[in-house]
Amino acid sequence: MFRVKRKAHRTEFSSRDTTGAAFLLASLFLMGLYLSWKGGPYHAALYILLWVLSYIVIYAGTCRHCAYYGKNCPVPLEGQCVHYFFKSSGKPFTFMALFWASVSYLLRVIVPAYILVVHAMVFFGAVYLGIFILYWFLHLRITGCSKCVNTGCPLNPDYNK
Repeated sequence: MFRVKRKAHRTEFSSRDTTGAAFLLASLFLMGLYLSWKGGPYHAALYILLWVLSYIVIYAGTCRHCAYYGKNCPVPLEGQCVHYFFKSSGKPFTFMALFWASVSYLLRVIVPAYILVVHAMVFFGAVYLGIFILYWFLHLRITGCSKCVNTGCPLNPDYNK
């Protein structure tokens, strides 16, 4: 599996470190809300419900296993908020934690993706996909994985199988 090169070891990320990710995640949410509203108020309500559900999924399946539990992590509103909802599992971070993170992001984009396909919104689809790719590029290559200390994650440069 392709992994990024190690840039640093951050035991906690500052808000300055995550400003770009926060902006892109907020942009992804707001554009998704706009697109969902194009499908009608029920689609918009479903989108918001799934976005909230995605946090429950990622907190329960991923964040409570992470080295950044209860700390500022590279993803806004995740590591620093999980302790309000779930206790630390005490178990190591595994591939399954990464699976649940993927499920949570699928929940976040499924309604806008549906609207984009049904309404053939090519321009908005390109913009939405661009924001999504830019967010993950930033996280995987620049601010997150390259500085993360969570060696149990398969995306970590120091992943120990």
